[in-house]
Amino acid sequence: MIVDADAHYLEDFELLAEYVAEPMRTKLNNIPRHRVLPASTGDRFIQGRMHRDNMSNYPEKYSTPEEIPEIMKFLGVDLSVQLPNRMLSMGSTCQRDMAVSLAQGYAGYMTDQVVDPDKNIYAMIVAPIQDPQAAAEIIYQYGEHPGICAVCLITAGPEPPLGDKRYDPIYRSSEDVGLPIVYHSGGSGIDDFLVEGFQRFIETHTLGFTIYNMFALVSMIVQGVPERFPKLKFMFQESGIFYIPAVMYRLDTEYKKRRSEAPLLKKLPSEYMLDFYYGTQPIEETPDIRYLQHLFEMVDAPNTLMFATDFPHWDFDMPKVITDIPFLDDGDRDRILGGNALEAFRFAGLEKPTGEKL
Repeated sequence: MIVDADAHYLEDFELLAEYVAEPMRTKLNNIPRHRVLPASTGDRFIQGRMHRDNMSNYPEKYSTPEEIPEIMKFLGVDLSVQLPNRMLSMGSTCQRDMAVSLAQGYAGYMTDQVVDPDKNIYAMIVAPIQDPQAAAEIIYQYGEHPGICAVCLITAGPEPPLGDKRYDPIYRSSEDVGLPIVYHSGGSGIDDFLVEGFQRFIETHTLGFTIYNMFALVSMIVQGVPERFPKLKFMFQESGIFYIPAVMYRLDTEYKKRRSEAPLLKKLPSEYMLDFYYGTQPIEETPDIRYLQHLFEMVDAPNTLMFATDFPHWDFDMPKVITDIPFLDDGDRDRILGGNALEAFRFAGLEKPTGEKL
């Protein structure tokens, strides 16, 4: 089974508004769709050398439930995890009521009209970090729905970072309903929240997604989130994979010199990180396949990596990015393409690779 651990649903805020109480429903219907949440540097729709004719209408397109099976067939995947596309910029708004309403509307809309476990279509709850208690209420409300497989925290924008005890209601409610945590980088780059003045999208896109997941990784490990919530599983999405060993060994080095500053930890930071899962997209291209092989060895790839397409973004990956890797054996490919995701997410009714029911 090939699992797409990160597909994006191009949500229409007007449809989400139907699942939101007044007065926010009217507000969402009256705000131009492109102004509900901010954009970022440059034009992300310039395709560069990767021109995709079938994506030409992407900037104006909204997803529909009916097209998901067709997209899955096109991608060659058997199971799809849906995540909102425009709401990945939600961390940049200070409006608590807006963030909570969008999260509430998305959970209501997806569970009512989109997810379908019988067709292997699932979705995540997006937790509005601006109001952790309200986020917990949404998780309790929708978290037991069979089409919900995880809780997503957007790593771009949170202040304080996501290891802070401020977010404990989110972690606690996720643990209570048995859902893993997915840290997903958001925005299109660091210009959204951190540094102004970059001139081109390529600059911010190179750095942004990776940096924000690095922030979350360091914060949640040092603040002891895995120890405080030992039943939770953790995943990191849409940052590529080469940043993983960089954080592992730099944080280990710091920890060995300053253990007193992370008193909750019972093992090296890298050991916690090897218990987490990581979405593969976008896999970095290397001039020598040996570089990628060494990276896979450092991160224990057969047990930590999960294939993801990031469709329909312009830089999405197909399963061939895994199937074409020459140094993987069939068992390794199977785990990365689907086995790890089956263990990490809560997919109602599916079987783990061991044969036991989830």
